[in-house]
Amino acid sequence: MTNKNLNSFQDSRKESTDKETTHRQTEGFSLIEAVLAIGIFFVTVLVLIGMLGPLLNSVNDVKTTDEVVSVVDSLNSFLQSDAPLAIEGSNFDLLYQAIQTRGYATVYVFRSYVSKNSSDIKLSMGFSPKETTTTLRIDRKAKVQDFKSAAGSIYRAVITLSPFISREYYRDRGRSAFPRYTLSQNSQNFESTFLSLNVDLFAEEPGPSFRDEIPLKALYASKPTFSFSTGINR
Repeated sequence: MTNKNLNSFQDSRKESTDKETTHRQTEGFSLIEAVLAIGIFFVTVLVLIGMLGPLLNSVNDVKTTDEVVSVVDSLNSFLQSDAPLAIEGSNFDLLYQAIQTRGYATVYVFRSYVSKNSSDIKLSMGFSPKETTTTLRIDRKAKVQDFKSAAGSIYRAVITLSPFISREYYRDRGRSAFPRYTLSQNSQNFESTFLSLNVDLFAEEPGPSFRDEIPLKALYASKPTFSFSTGINR
């Protein structure tokens, strides 16, 4: 083999070796890049999973807020309704007497199934079955009875007197009392045309554990879901 042929063979062998080395390096970088890409993907998934919890809580909060707004609107419509709530007497006198009797009135608002075998939903709203007044009778249709058919949270609205009326018409029993403010005059002696009220909403789950009758102090051991001020015109 001549020197020329020998040099040509060596150059070819060197070129082949360089190509093989370059190919191996290329394969090595590709593998590292793939591992890095997979790692980044899993880190991204973990971050998204971490963010998902608060996001779901936010969605639930929005849903609850929308539901509370709907309950407040329904309750105000009920209190201001022209439909008679008492068998005899005005709606104003009925609510006044209900608050005067125990210091508060209870109204429930919730969604319920139309019937036992139906998936259709209706709005159920009315006074507690145990609600009483001093002289007026509450119409049966103005009370709720179907707690067992509730299709979601049962909103208990505790309606109490708000002290934005003349001092001669109410008593202040102190901060620790439940309720704090009570009416001291009969509705006939109440000369104002507007009775200011405070409403505390408590969202409760339906089922065997739900109770209509519960001491007010025990109820207020938990913070109300929402509170607002309203009133009723004579």
